[in-house]
Amino acid sequence: MNLAQLKQQILSNCKHHKVQVTAQREQVLDLILAEHGVIKAYDILSKLQAASTTTVAPPTAYRALDFWVEQGVLHKVAAVNGYIVCRHSGEHEHDEHGDCTHEPHQQAIILVCTHCHAVDEQNLTGEWQQLQQGLERTGFQLDEEHVVLTGICQQCQQLKQQ
Repeated sequence: MNLAQLKQQILSNCKHHKVQVTAQREQVLDLILAEHGVIKAYDILSKLQAASTTTVAPPTAYRALDFWVEQGVLHKVAAVNGYIVCRHSGEHEHDEHGDCTHEPHQQAIILVCTHCHAVDEQNLTGEWQQLQQGLERTGFQLDEEHVVLTGICQQCQQLKQQ
């Protein structure tokens, strides 16, 4: 699915769920879909300010980013102090009436390359269930429904070996 199709799918899901997408939210959606890797709020704010003839306050960017988190388009990842696009945000199954049969998932294992800052989101269902079962046994409760692992991606490893 290309970016235009993904954007249309996201906007259609919002319309279907009667969620209002303002012009500014759509502008932020365009910015985040064009990003690769970790998205920083101040980078989005800077781009909003560059495109505006008036001052854009920091809460404006944060509210728009949080809106897209609520819609399942982004993951807010405290460990990297930023956001990443949910790679499953455009993947929705529909029933015979056109209604979504599930909400966007919020559970993910997120891999962040410390060299190039590339992000890869893994939906490792079996592994996630094992992690949750282990946590339940200890009585520990997660604050966030994703795990972030940092390391070096395959591409950076290959470049390092050359």
